Amino acid sequence: MKLRRAVGLLRHLTMSLLILLVFTGCENRQDTNSQATESQSNKVDTTGHQDWETIVEVLLHPRCLNCHQLELPLINQGSPHVPRVERGPDNMGIGTMRCSNCHSNQNNPVTGAPGAPGWAMAPISLNWSDMSSAQICKLLTTPQDNGGRSPEQLMQFMSENPLALWGWNPGGKREPVNIPHEKLVEALKGWIAAGTPCPPQAPSD
Repeated sequence: MKLRRAVGLLRHLTMSLLILLVFTGCENRQDTNSQATESQSNKVDTTGHQDWETIVEVLLHPRCLNCHQLELPLINQGSPHVPRVERGPDNMGIGTMRCSNCHSNQNNPVTGAPGAPGWAMAPISLNWSDMSSAQICKLLTTPQDNGGRSPEQLMQFMSENPLALWGWNPGGKREPVNIPHEKLVEALKGWIAAGTPCPPQAPSD
């Protein structure tokens, strides 16, 4: 009788140990899978933020920033435009002070005036003068604030539009964008693939 009880107790302990091992193995697998997923997510997020830092460096370069102003364009490395030109309702100036008075579809070798197809100030919805990196990112990723543009449309403009491409070949003594264009395009693709993450905004933003 005692032997039978001992055998039963041994069987019960063995089954309990097996069940414990099975559950422990499942939990370990779940923890491993969770850690792997979290690590992959963090990697994508970090890559997206790094890509944004490349993008915003281009956006804040004078070749881009000079036209992405509120009312008055800038020239050279951020100097006031002379003569004074204001945006106007069509982003092309006011009255007799029209952009087309001096600027055409190409640089003018005689006057030195820069030019490219579609020369004009950027739409006022894309004015990011005096904005922080986080604010610019929020602007570009909020369609109701950026004129209804998707990230893909913004990438298309920066990667293909002749006016944007002029920034890498501005001619004369103008400083071109300091980030290679190919690197910008790759950064845009990576940022969009990562879900267009933005840096955290400061309390004052």
